[in-house]
Amino acid sequence: MRILILTLLMLCVSCKKEKKNTDLFDKYKGIQLTETRSESLENNIKYSLEFPDTLKVNQAYDAVFEFESDFDTIVAPMVVDSIKFRTITLYYYNPVRIGVRNKESDLVLRDSILIPNKKFTLGNVKFTEKGKYLFLALIEDEIMYNFYNAEGIRDSVHFNRKIQEVKKEVVVIE
Repeated sequence: MRILILTLLMLCVSCKKEKKNTDLFDKYKGIQLTETRSESLENNIKYSLEFPDTLKVNQAYDAVFEFESDFDTIVAPMVVDSIKFRTITLYYYNPVRIGVRNKESDLVLRDSILIPNKKFTLGNVKFTEKGKYLFLALIEDEIMYNFYNAEGIRDSVHFNRKIQEVKKEVVVIE
């Protein structure tokens, strides 16, 4: 009898918790999401990369990125606005060895970083073996636009993304 009562109590408590979790997301029901994304990985963002062509094994280097985007005229990065919000993310991949047959699985994301401005430094870039490599990164510039109905309730969100591949061949020596 006690087991039956405990089971019923546990069932009631777990049902109440599930109801609470669904209530959290009720305010997002009915919001329409749309997205525009750049079709290629090139010529979407103007950038420059300061990084040596020849590097030494196990020596740390800085990669300095600077870029310009069409989104610069709309809103600054990471500034909260009631209508729009912009983030810039750098995706940095493990270097790919050139001249060695690579598998798709050899392209490994090392890290991603939210960037607060248009000039930034990726520090402590090291290569552990000599050879010819492709230094590879990706810049994603994204704006989220919120749209509100006549009552002031958000009814849709649109994401506009520009993606730019950044790559440079480097030679690593002893």
